[in-house]
This record gives sequence, structure tokens and C-alpha cells, in this order.
Amino acid sequence: MAYDVHLANRVRELPVDGSPVAEQTMFGGLAFLAADKVVVTTSGQGGLLAQVR
Repeated sequence: MAYDVHLANRVRELPVDGSPVAEQTMFGGLAFLAADKVVVTTSGQGGLLAQVR
């Protein structure tokens, strides 16, 4: 696996506002999508990228 599994598990536990969340591997990491838009990604080095509005 190219992404940090521990970090991905922590992201999976976060509450969501009712939108279904999908997971997809992208660019060597794992992306979490809500409403077909990337909202959080995790990398293999333990990095996290989040879209904030």
C-alpha cells in the first residue's frame, strides 16, 4: 500500500454531514470523495491534504 493505513483509518472515523463517502486510490495515495469531489487525501509519508470551505 502506498498510503498511510493508520492515517486512512483515522479519516474513516470522522463524521460526515450525511453525504456518502467513497474511497479511491489516486497518485499513490488514498482519496476520500463526497458528492464526487475530493475532500481529503492521505499520502504514504503520513501527509494529509484537506479541502476546506
